[in-house]
Amino acid sequence: MRVARILFALLAASSVALAGCGGARTTGAVDVNKLLEQKIKPNEMGMVMIIEYHRVEDEESDYTRSIENFKKDMATFYEKGYRLIAFHDLLKGRIDVPAGTTPMVFSFDDSTQCQFNYVKKGDKTVIDPNCALGLMQAFYDQHKDFGYTAQFNLLPQMFDQEDYKKKKLDYLQTNGFEFGNHTVSHPSLGRQSDEAVQEEIATMAKDIKSVEPKATVDVLCLPNGSVPKNQALMYDGSFEGYKYHNNWALLVGSNPFYPVWHYRNPGTLVPRIQAMDYDPEDGSGAEGSVYWLRYFDRHPELRFVSDGDPTTICAPSYMEPRLTGDNIPSGVQFVGY
Repeated sequence: MRVARILFALLAASSVALAGCGGARTTGAVDVNKLLEQKIKPNEMGMVMIIEYHRVEDEESDYTRSIENFKKDMATFYEKGYRLIAFHDLLKGRIDVPAGTTPMVFSFDDSTQCQFNYVKKGDKTVIDPNCALGLMQAFYDQHKDFGYTAQFNLLPQMFDQEDYKKKKLDYLQTNGFEFGNHTVSHPSLGRQSDEAVQEEIATMAKDIKSVEPKATVDVLCLPNGSVPKNQALMYDGSFEGYKYHNNWALLVGSNPFYPVWHYRNPGTLVPRIQAMDYDPEDGSGAEGSVYWLRYFDRHPELRFVSDGDPTTICAPSYMEPRLTGDNIPSGVQFVGY
């Protein structure tokens, strides 16, 4: 009997070990075997992208995406299995996209009118179908599973139509869009004094909250990607009695990054990828959005692929040592296969 009990214990232990080293497991809503049968190989230890836009207008130029290319971007992202989520959801590890798809974030800098424009249609005020938000809305109407959310990094003009400033921020706040602080005058913060850095950040944070009191303002979008000499001031400081706190600071370009639970996650200084075409002949557009799409086509094993369950981190078992336990959201567990 004693030998039988020992053999039983050894068999049980070996079955657990196999579950973590190549044997697929079913946890919560995740049936890894079923996903693999569908030729879906989850890799929630893979990399994700924040796509950085500025102006969206008729003609393509530096820091301007043409309307046609913006439409093409959305169609290409969708066809390749990318789905939009909110910045805070990505950075807090609340990733909820369908199995087999990849989360991504749209990030718009400078809050120009071409990003969000109101026009009159009869006696109604409607979103201009040719502004970035109107184009996103039209694409979402045809592809509900793509998502309809983005982060807008605000300058004082807040989309240029002064009479609609409050209405625009209300719309964005109500519909799940998010805000970032892009400073008051868009200076390179690395060239500013500590006092000037705090004035730039605090004044803009106060301005946003005065227009939209419910807004969460805890992201600093660094003008020109310039980091202040005193990096702590990106996150905490004050000016004339107004205190600010940021959890993250956004860079300008130029690479994807690993999720918060991966040991190679960049932390609070977050890279983005500028939306631009890529020419392999002359190298122009290298490290832009089209370049990275091609990169993940060639290296699919490095791309984040969802298992469809936000309560699990599903990936090949050998990746489990790459987890950083302190950054795994509460209630989320690793499932290896």
